[in-house]
Amino acid sequence: MKVLQGIDLIRIERIKKIYSKFQNKFLERICSSREIEQIKKNEKNIPIRIAGKYASKEAAAKAVGLGFSNGIQFKDFEILNNKIGKPEIKLRGEAKKQINQIISSSVSISHDGEYVISIVTFFSYE
Repeated sequence: MKVLQGIDLIRIERIKKIYSKFQNKFLERICSSREIEQIKKNEKNIPIRIAGKYASKEAAAKAVGLGFSNGIQFKDFEILNNKIGKPEIKLRGEAKKQINQIISSSVSISHDGEYVISIVTFFSYE
């Protein structure tokens, strides 16, 4: 079994500026409709929730070793919170086609002050 891990740290202010300028256009470029629904569920702390999903997608791309290349896009990594709030990751689109040996995954997101950090781990048979 192989363990693939990626990490990403992002300033919340960076996401806040991008979201303020582009609003839904930005969200629709990087998020699935279900992710957008979760982000907008509560108007409070939207930039923090966006930053968490963004950092998780970056960490996932790093973990698989492909980054955002070979047709893989932000939307190919869907980060959704389950009923108790734990983030979970689902591979979609080109990522799912190219990375088919994943048997399990884990996502952790944390924020403090100006920053959000995310760690993504995939477990693979490769």
